[in-house]
Amino acid sequence: MNAMRSFAAEILSYIPSEAFLISAASAEVFVVADDMQFSTNAGTNRTRIKTATGAAGLTIPVLTKGRGAQKLDEVEIDLTRSWQRQHWRALKLNYHNAPYWDELADELEALYQKPYHKLMEVNWEFCKFIWQTLRWENLPRRTSELGLVRKGEARLLEIAQKTNAEIYLAHEKYRPALHAERLPNLQLQFCDWPLPSYHQQFDGFVSGLNILDLLFNEGARFTRERLQNLAPSLK
Repeated sequence: MNAMRSFAAEILSYIPSEAFLISAASAEVFVVADDMQFSTNAGTNRTRIKTATGAAGLTIPVLTKGRGAQKLDEVEIDLTRSWQRQHWRALKLNYHNAPYWDELADELEALYQKPYHKLMEVNWEFCKFIWQTLRWENLPRRTSELGLVRKGEARLLEIAQKTNAEIYLAHEKYRPALHAERLPNLQLQFCDWPLPSYHQQFDGFVSGLNILDLLFNEGARFTRERLQNLAPSLK
């Protein structure tokens, strides 16, 4: 009897957190949503780094005024703002002394020099950079390429069908929004995972930062092994 195939899904965000990557490491198929409705509260254009005074946010300026409801893959960047230079300078200022800065800096700087017009272009390029750095073979599947037509919970059924999966592996925080009776033939498995501290620059430990903080401070090999060890196993 063949083992059941699992998938996990998250919104494609700008330099995501460690939790995003743990979700990716947890299932056979990882899907990133890049065509849902954009919300300024969802954080898809924001990320968090650590500075000498604590956590700080980096935000990609996007055009929203007068545009009504937009899908993520429609959101355009405000090209009048020099966000790329600002973000790169912030990373260099706060991480240039980190143990593994030199291993990632050149490629990362090149990413900040590319021309971008849409938010999802940026998010996908950084996603690919992270996958390459971790030496993960299979890039996430993008919802915009799956030909999905349903909304809400029914969208999960479509994703499962498109990816030949029978199990949806979700973080515990999503439990209130999901109802098993509305998802026939899809097994829901909820999980939570601890996020133990790791070496960081400056005093104290700050959780919930983007994955670059872990990569700069502990290196790609440590990060890859940590993600695999923290990823929940299917029972």
